[in-house]
Amino acid sequence: MTQPTLTPVPQAVGEHLAQALDVGYELVIALTEGFDDETALKAPDGHKPLVWFLGHLACAKDYFSTLHQGTPKAVTEEFSDNFADGADTDFTYVPPLTEMIEIYRSAHRSIRDYVVSLAPEDFARRSALFPDENMGEYAEQFATLGKALALTQMHDSFHAGQMAHLRLALGMESPV
Repeated sequence: MTQPTLTPVPQAVGEHLAQALDVGYELVIALTEGFDDETALKAPDGHKPLVWFLGHLACAKDYFSTLHQGTPKAVTEEFSDNFADGADTDFTYVPPLTEMIEIYRSAHRSIRDYVVSLAPEDFARRSALFPDENMGEYAEQFATLGKALALTQMHDSFHAGQMAHLRLALGMESPV
């Protein structure tokens, strides 16, 4: 008697995408190892300090959540003004490193928990809010859930690469 071949049940699309989001997130978290409050504020010429990356990425994830999940802003307006675009960051207003990491973790967890529940038809859904004009060329990339999700995942990975270069510039090893 021949055994029937079982067709594997495909992984839910939301769970697959949540795992993809975790890749960039885990890179960022790994790159924070070995920093303390003092070194997290250091940045040789041509680099931004670690705390900027954490704040900036948390703001981007928080923006995704407010735009596509309809959640209230999780970071303060002052925090967002300080880290969102990075042009005029005031490094005298920076929470301790452990708090910065927790802000980033919390923003990631919010998106991840949401993404797990998504179905393929959700990705074409447009935001009820128009993306902020300060987003410039990226505003249209935040208009639909699918595009915003792809950009958010790529954003963590992009900045993780910069964080790896920062570590090397500071004389630290890079885990990636």
